[in-house]
Amino acid sequence: MSPFWDCIGMRETVMKEGYAEIEIDITSNLHQRRGTVHGGVLASLIDASIGSAVRSTLQGDQASATVEMKINYFRPAYAERLTAKAKLNHRGKTLAVGTAEIIDPNGKVVAAGSATYMILSPQAASKRENK
Repeated sequence: MSPFWDCIGMRETVMKEGYAEIEIDITSNLHQRRGTVHGGVLASLIDASIGSAVRSTLQGDQASATVEMKINYFRPAYAERLTAKAKLNHRGKTLAVGTAEIIDPNGKVVAAGSATYMILSPQAASKRENK
């Protein structure tokens, strides 16, 4: 998948047309100084889960890139495992928009967010690399 995913321990557990789930086991190195899960980890879960939902719709050599993301933090996360559940709300030719919730083992939503992704065709990606 991604070296960053491996570094923090994210794993894709579900990916189907326009939907994805990502899990992460929380270790002490993912905490901030007050002992809760760092907000950057939660943001990464939002981005990764919506990105996986987008990826489930890509064809051939298409790729995608995050162009905008918003997250709301509802409560501190103390859990040993978190799950992000994402779905696409819109999938157009060049843009996809999705939403995700991060849920703790007790079923409580600790954060939610939305993100917009640009769909990159192989030709567009090639032009960007050559600039």
